[in-house]
Amino acid sequence: MQHPEEIWKALAGRVGITINRPDFRFDPSFYARTYPDLAINDAAALQDHFDKHGRLEGRYATSYSQLRQKAPYIDPALAKLIVDPALTELVEKGHPDALHLAFELIQLGAPIDACISDFSMQAYLEWHPDIAQAGMNPLIHYLRFGTIEGGRRTLADLRTGLHTGQQQFRSELPTVMICLHEMSQTDTSAVGLDLARQAGQTHNVVVVTLRGGALLDRFLPLCCSVLITENPLREIPYVRGEVFGKIDYAILSSVECALFIHPLVAQDIPFAAYIHEYADYTFPPWKSAYTAAFANLLIFSAEHVRESWQGRLADVTFDTANDSTIIPQRPLIEGQVTEMRRIEARRTLCKALGRDLTNARIICGAGHVHWPKGTDTFVQAAQACSDVDPETVFVWIGDRRNHQDMGFGVLFDYHLRQVRADRKDGNLFFVSARALYLDVLDAADAMFLSSRLDPLPNAVFDAVQRGCQVVCFEGATGFADARYHGSDRIIRVPYADPAAAIAALLALPRKTGVWEETPGPPIKGHSLFDRIRWALQDRLGRQRSFVLGRSTFDIPLLFTKSDRDRPLRQREREKLFSYGRRLLWRDVDDARATLTASDNWIHKRTRLEDYSSLAADDPQVPEYAIHIHAFYIDNLLADLRDHAAFVRASRILVTTDTETKAKTIRQMGADQGLTIETHLVPNQGRDILPFLRLFGREELAGEDRIWCHLHQKKSIQTTSHGDVWRRFLHRILLGDNHTLSSAILQIAQPGVGLVAPFEPHFVPWDDSRRLLPDIADCFPGPMPDNPLLFPVGNMFWTRAEVARDMLNLFGEDHAWPNEPIPTDGTEYHLIERLWPAVAARMKLNSVFLHKEGEERV
Repeated sequence: MQHPEEIWKALAGRVGITINRPDFRFDPSFYARTYPDLAINDAAALQDHFDKHGRLEGRYATSYSQLRQKAPYIDPALAKLIVDPALTELVEKGHPDALHLAFELIQLGAPIDACISDFSMQAYLEWHPDIAQAGMNPLIHYLRFGTIEGGRRTLADLRTGLHTGQQQFRSELPTVMICLHEMSQTDTSAVGLDLARQAGQTHNVVVVTLRGGALLDRFLPLCCSVLITENPLREIPYVRGEVFGKIDYAILSSVECALFIHPLVAQDIPFAAYIHEYADYTFPPWKSAYTAAFANLLIFSAEHVRESWQGRLADVTFDTANDSTIIPQRPLIEGQVTEMRRIEARRTLCKALGRDLTNARIICGAGHVHWPKGTDTFVQAAQACSDVDPETVFVWIGDRRNHQDMGFGVLFDYHLRQVRADRKDGNLFFVSARALYLDVLDAADAMFLSSRLDPLPNAVFDAVQRGCQVVCFEGATGFADARYHGSDRIIRVPYADPAAAIAALLALPRKTGVWEETPGPPIKGHSLFDRIRWALQDRLGRQRSFVLGRSTFDIPLLFTKSDRDRPLRQREREKLFSYGRRLLWRDVDDARATLTASDNWIHKRTRLEDYSSLAADDPQVPEYAIHIHAFYIDNLLADLRDHAAFVRASRILVTTDTETKAKTIRQMGADQGLTIETHLVPNQGRDILPFLRLFGREELAGEDRIWCHLHQKKSIQTTSHGDVWRRFLHRILLGDNHTLSSAILQIAQPGVGLVAPFEPHFVPWDDSRRLLPDIADCFPGPMPDNPLLFPVGNMFWTRAEVARDMLNLFGEDHAWPNEPIPTDGTEYHLIERLWPAVAARMKLNSVFLHKEGEERV
């Protein structure tokens, strides 16, 4: 057993403090900080004072001695944290100084704390920001409160998710990190399993996943380590193990792995993202936006999947031709089963279903019982076919439905009971994939891929290899890609047309097996992992543009706005701009240059100017009206008080939804010496519909020609963030409590129809892109790939005729979306982006003002 002094000298010596602090039982820094009355700074003098006076006076020599006196119950929790063998032995043998030593060693912080214990001082602060904001000592908080509160994550929790694989780390091999979102029985997890198996032939393999699952035990023999973590950015840096310190590159096996982008960018690890999911159902949109913005290469399993991403890729100015490619997860191998195997499989199926299938035509489907897989369409096809050809039997392979799932299962379960599914005299059955998967495929004559959207389900590859033909919907799957048109095993019918699918299925010849099993032609091509690896290496080798240094707009994207994350923010910008992608503008000159280079008719009438202020009594200021939509009114008084523009306004009109709020608003104005008109409107249309309706049949806008539109809408993010954002917009549009904004003079200029703040974020069409075809004929030219500049936040100055024209674009009686609305993609979000287009259609310019130094977030 080592003496405590030896352990202290060895470990504390690594961080160079043993000269001033040779004994862990006395901490001169703590002593001087705790007892400033001593006015002693020298370590030796402090030690001398404690030895001669302090101990007798009851003074504490260390943090542990002080804490232990106040909270003696901390010892068991502290003992549970220790992982160092020498310290553990001291504790187990009851050494009186063991826990004192352990506490003081952990207090030293990195790298000592994580080496000897399941506690990291820095990690605890990062994982629990409230502790950092409170300025509390992380170890003391954990021992006194964290163990009682529950939910306070430590390295022990992280290490519980770390599983040692069966492959030894070999330093001479490259290391690849394969990222999964889960380890369940899904196609994406199965692809990840194949990648790990293939990569293990030539690489050290680390598998990281957001969630575990049934496949965990199948991954462990293939890799060095498996880490399950829901917070990769904050937790991966604290994982011990040589393999985690040597990651050469990574593969994200799904867009759902987007959280792994953060640590990969932080550690400057290149990565490819292998995309199976359609953009149509990938939400929230940040997953696809960040994947496209930061991946060195995007690899899609099918062209049909990539086509669905075109809008999302354009949103970040992604170079599709240069930075993406198509690699299916498997080759389509057209095979057969022997007749003996087909008959045997049918016998097994007959026994399982209790129905004679000797002469039946068997149509199979596969996958989770769910709406995207079109399981309901499969059932309807079976219903329709029962009268046309009663000897055709439909068998679905997959997990049984959850009859308590309100989204699908409840009604689907009722549907199946009504059509008498799984009855011996029926033609529709559901079986377990685990028990009968290959039997059903070998017995089936054909597969009906009833999915509404399904990239390249593995079941189709398996079915074709076992002699089945597959009927699918055009536009619903990657198997409709041109690369599969040469195969007579894939038959396409019009989208979501069960009648056409039934006709195609019944027209197919019955499957007959071969009499003798003959070896097929050798499978050509390389493994999926090798193809992804080579594609990534090729893209990295072709990179010629490198942008170094910080960007002017230091706004958080992947990381926080803290000073600690400043180098990480620089790293993310360097990657973003090196690949020519945008989530924000690099600086105002970048925005100006991009705007100037565009030949789009809207951008030719858009310019970016610098903000300036003018005196509140400047005689050049025109008459103007201000509209505020105030569903929330808690910040309204401060706005009225803090901006001189309200005093100068000829009219202030506030819309709200109740007379109680309206009365309070009018009193707020009176308290500030302002006359405020109020108008009651339904809470519909975010803030913009109440504004537009001022210019409708009620003619509430009157004769006023220049309007500033503001609102009190709450941010969907934190309140403090929303307040900063609102102040940012208001100060650029209005000025402050002494001066006015030059925006007021800009909107008064002839030929100007819109003035708004310049937004440092690069905000694209987003989900509003889907609505552009509906209004394309209303404008004299095409919409640009990205709007580039528009009044983000929907606060701006405009002329009455522009607002009236915007309302007429849709019509006052348009079928507006009901509340609550989605976060993006409705007419209200489209209107926000269309203001420069409406102004340009009227041959008016849009001006955006940049105010240097105004905080955005």
